Amino acid sequence: MLIRGGPSDNSLLGSDGDDLLIDPTGNDWIDGARGNDSISAGEGNDRVFGGAGNDHVFGEAGNDYLYGDNGRDRPPVAGQDNDKLYGGPGDDVLFASDGRDQLTGDGQDTFVFRHHNPVPAVDPASWPNPGYTVILDFDPNEDTFAFDAAGHYSDGTGANFLSHASSRSGHGVDAFYSGAASEANGEDVVVVTDKSFFSGDGAANAIAGETTGDIIVYHDDLTKSAVLAYVTSENHADEFARLASVHSLADLAALGLSGWDFTFV
Repeated sequence: MLIRGGPSDNSLLGSDGDDLLIDPTGNDWIDGARGNDSISAGEGNDRVFGGAGNDHVFGEAGNDYLYGDNGRDRPPVAGQDNDKLYGGPGDDVLFASDGRDQLTGDGQDTFVFRHHNPVPAVDPASWPNPGYTVILDFDPNEDTFAFDAAGHYSDGTGANFLSHASSRSGHGVDAFYSGAASEANGEDVVVVTDKSFFSGDGAANAIAGETTGDIIVYHDDLTKSAVLAYVTSENHADEFARLASVHSLADLAALGLSGWDFTFV
């Protein structure tokens, strides 16, 4: 079904089928509802929800809030929900959901994660895990990771990250380290730049002093990407996101991640 908005600020609601929703101008509220939808928000500062289904969401011009699912304040979509979000020009906030999402920004964007344990693969032997969110164009000079922490500010429904927000002005995270795995010891965010791993457990085992809630960024030589993992216990970590543009250890080091790139919401 084609659903088209007018020239002013509009509210559009999709059907239970596969819809094409287009609203070229205005500060719009768009909800694709059920089905595999394609949504084009056009110019303006828009708030867009893909809803249940495998959706393509285009924020286009403006400072937009884009969700592949039903949004931060509503329960996650049951089962896997593989969405593609394109921020477009402007400073956008893109929310990863369960499933194998792809997020692309274009501007000073914030990539928000609500769950550190996304829906696992239907077939455990499948690869890569469909639960991963893939960020295609993260740039630490412009972009920021944000983690929805339980009990922190107005946390979203089901948010389960542990807050390590810094009390220091201008710092996102309390303690940050980047370098050789052997030198890491208990920092809240650790970026390992001297060796690759094939799993979050391997990365967690290589560093010392990790505790539940810590975040590890490492290079996976199998997927040729950087991986974000959340420590669940000693020597164990859940992988929840990949940076597709980081193809080697050298790329990860050159990315120049700092404690300011990691925030808690």
